[in-house]
Amino acid sequence: MSPAAMSSLAVLVAVAAAGPANTAGSLRGEPRGLSGACPAGTGRPVSGSPCMTCPEGTWSSGKQETCTRCAAGTWSGVVALKSESGCNRCPAGMWSTQEGAIAPSACQSCPAGRWSNGTGLSAPSQCVQCVKGTWSAKMGATSESVCKQCEAGKWSPTLAATSAEACSNCAMGRYSMVSGAWSPDTCKACQQGTWSSEEGASTSSVCTACGAGKWSPAEGAISASTCSSCAPGRWNSKLGSFSPTSCLECSSGTYSSTLGATTVSTCQPCGLGTYQPIKAAADKGLCIPCAVGNFSNSEGADTCSYCPEGSYGDAFGLTACKSCPKGTWTRSAGAIREDLCYSWVKPPSPSPAPSAPKDIYP
Repeated sequence: MSPAAMSSLAVLVAVAAAGPANTAGSLRGEPRGLSGACPAGTGRPVSGSPCMTCPEGTWSSGKQETCTRCAAGTWSGVVALKSESGCNRCPAGMWSTQEGAIAPSACQSCPAGRWSNGTGLSAPSQCVQCVKGTWSAKMGATSESVCKQCEAGKWSPTLAATSAEACSNCAMGRYSMVSGAWSPDTCKACQQGTWSSEEGASTSSVCTACGAGKWSPAEGAISASTCSSCAPGRWNSKLGSFSPTSCLECSSGTYSSTLGATTVSTCQPCGLGTYQPIKAAADKGLCIPCAVGNFSNSEGADTCSYCPEGSYGDAFGLTACKSCPKGTWTRSAGAIREDLCYSWVKPPSPSPAPSAPKDIYP
């Protein structure tokens, strides 16, 4: 407090101590008990008291009896201030709730996570919050530029966040290329047929494709274990498949007991004397021996052939049929016993029908 303010205060104390019996006038010789507006820069400490110089942190325009405190968000170190405009405003990035402040030390910095480019703030709540998806550790900031964005792969729903720790990672199986995100919805799921165990991913390249022989229908998968293997009897050479239909069937006449096969070479042909009429056979045991009266002399057959006329097949799984004894013949294909070979001559094939006679006349 200045010497002048201290002198004014001392006089006020002396006047108050004198009590009603004190008939001395004011410093200006004013009679006690006067009222009315005091000159600019002065005011009555109490009703009926002399007009005294306004102390620091107050002002008077000459239109009122008392000195008015500088408003919250302002201060003044000057005595006898004659206008409110003489109260200095707290600078940008600062605030003060104190009325009648006498020094700039009354102004406090906007807290971390906030900023202000305005002056004369009267509460910390008037400092603007950093928006969701951003944060700032700086106190007394005067520009929104101090609010740093959460990095790509992160997000924050918090207003006025004060550190990067407020930014949460996108979960495993997801990624985001957006900076300053404020919602987990910005984190995109790895597509079907892929997976990722990385948190806070900022690119889709972290989504690893399911290997050949596998598939996954799940979006946002977090482990390779979500990739299912193609069933036995099927195979797939492609990466990143998302449907079991991507697993191709072994053709009829073949089989495969391999789980998660990656090439058609795993489909093995059924052996001689057997056949396989279905696709996607998963076991060699599904290769069926040819029935009696039938044979198969090639691998990977999907059907067996009848023993031709003049031969018979009396066992399962034949690769060739047995010929009838000399001088005998079967009456039809597919004979199953030797006794079906009869002593009769095979009828000759029908002769072609004679052609019509040519017209001998011109």
